[in-house]
Amino acid sequence: MHAAASASIVVIGASVRGTSLVERLLASAPDLLEGLALTVHVVDPYPPGSGRIWRAGQTPHLVMNTVAAQSTLFVDATVACEGPQRTGPNLAQWCRLVVDEPRTAGPDAPPEVVAEAHATSDWSNPSRLLYGHYLRWCFAEILGEAPAAVAVEVHVARAVDLRPTSPGFVVALDTGAAVDADAVILATGWLGRDDIPAHPRVIAPDNPIDQDLSVIAPGETVAVRGLGMGFFDTLSQLTEQRGGRFEPGPGDTVAYIASGQEPHIIAGSRRGIPYRAKPDFGAPPFFPEQRVLRAALPALIERRPVDFGVEVLPLIERDAAYDYYRALDRVRPGSVRDLDGMLRAIVEGTAPVDVIAEAHGVRVADRLSLRAAEDPLSAGPGSSVDEAVARFVRADAAEAALGLRSPLKLALHSYAAARSAVIDLVAFGGLTPASFAAYRRFLATAASFGSGPPLRRSRQLLAAHDAGLLRFTGPDLSAHPQDDHVRIGSSDGGEARADWLVEAWLPTPSVERTGDPLLGALVRRGLARPWRFADGSVSDALDIRPEDGGVLGADGTPAPGLFSVGVPHEDVRVFTIIAPVPGTNSSVLRETDAAARAALRAAVEHATASRPKEART
Repeated sequence: MHAAASASIVVIGASVRGTSLVERLLASAPDLLEGLALTVHVVDPYPPGSGRIWRAGQTPHLVMNTVAAQSTLFVDATVACEGPQRTGPNLAQWCRLVVDEPRTAGPDAPPEVVAEAHATSDWSNPSRLLYGHYLRWCFAEILGEAPAAVAVEVHVARAVDLRPTSPGFVVALDTGAAVDADAVILATGWLGRDDIPAHPRVIAPDNPIDQDLSVIAPGETVAVRGLGMGFFDTLSQLTEQRGGRFEPGPGDTVAYIASGQEPHIIAGSRRGIPYRAKPDFGAPPFFPEQRVLRAALPALIERRPVDFGVEVLPLIERDAAYDYYRALDRVRPGSVRDLDGMLRAIVEGTAPVDVIAEAHGVRVADRLSLRAAEDPLSAGPGSSVDEAVARFVRADAAEAALGLRSPLKLALHSYAAARSAVIDLVAFGGLTPASFAAYRRFLATAASFGSGPPLRRSRQLLAAHDAGLLRFTGPDLSAHPQDDHVRIGSSDGGEARADWLVEAWLPTPSVERTGDPLLGALVRRGLARPWRFADGSVSDALDIRPEDGGVLGADGTPAPGLFSVGVPHEDVRVFTIIAPVPGTNSSVLRETDAAARAALRAAVEHATASRPKEART
């Protein structure tokens, strides 16, 4: 039994956002509990901190596309939130703590984790395994700082139902137990859908470590659909995890030494080209100035909704052009006549950028074309599609190796970074419904420019291709599963036969087509609904209050004490796939702080209005 004056909050999901919620609850509890005791129940079938995605036991070959110094769980002075600031180390700083005291990595840390911590710099791309150990350390450290009046209980279970009481809720677990709560915060992450077709020859979309690739026998042919980060993880699991080795070759090249356990790989996607490699800046990526976009944002926000394609995207493109031509003149002096004048014209928007470039003497071959960068195969491959895609990857890797000396990479870096810059503009209906499709296209393009793998992964891809292990289909890969094989097609009319299809992409979570029993129960009970665009069309996102993530029910009113954060709100809160980045006024940490404080207020109100709750666990 709880003490007579007590409250309880259940946090469902214990990965990055769930752990941040626990930290924010504990930080604000002394200010908001009004003398009550508090129990925070954390519900997740996987270890708290890392959750499912970053759990222990996975191969160290799978790496993050974020650098160590830009991964954190702690609020810093830049985060505009009500809750107290309680600082902590980012991942790179934590690695230095591990170097000083290896036990910091945890009692279950294998030697390779400690070794990787020693080798990690601020701009390293760590393994998912290492990041998971950091997250579990964060969770333990956060609990160690809990106020005396706050207890934290971890339930190794999955929440499958939630019923309102008067006031508060009962959360049902898949173990058969239940937990009473004065408030509940959902941090459920990337939820599956119920409309993904199953086939015995198709390995369905999922977290790469949860896709069983062991059914693919050596020498068989496997088609991989999707060329983003999931593809690079799949490639790693089908090569180096099967005993193959990527070894340095002449210059910057990499050679692949086969183990004989690999399948033959056919790779393709809608766009047909892999995500571009991250530039090698030799330091954590900087945040572009984006002077055109940021100068316009206050006025754009003031008159929301705006047309993304007409009023926002051109500003993003001008910022990319500014960074491109400034770098072009730096690395190739004389390429631009009157650079200052050209940059001023780009900022002022007095003419299209190509007209400005021509007026300032920039050769056609030296001009920035974002259209060509988005679709480098559009001019025609000039050879087989496979060779054209490989040539693109090789050229992109060369640009990435140039780092700050690549005007193209600096332009694409600016373009991709605009995803964060426009969050407050776009979120909660900031765009006209008709222009939301243009925003989604921008997100897809920006992801291909800026959410790709570290450079070494692109070089490994080229090594696998050069070794004859892999070939590209080009755009519009189609797959038609048969009884004993999968028929593969592509836009160039080519066809192939594969033994297996691996779906190396993740479908967007959907409220109406959710495969999650908890969210499904909330919708059926009228406690939750999908968010709608201004024209009434239904989105995939869970509808919430902007200020604190309060979940809105079928009638548009919030269920008192029920909150939600993260990926299930992508269409409404937007760009929720990011993790907290230090020094950036992180939207993730602002979100979790607001939800935590609102949940504390609701829990106090409910606890003082009813008899004490009992956790039946």
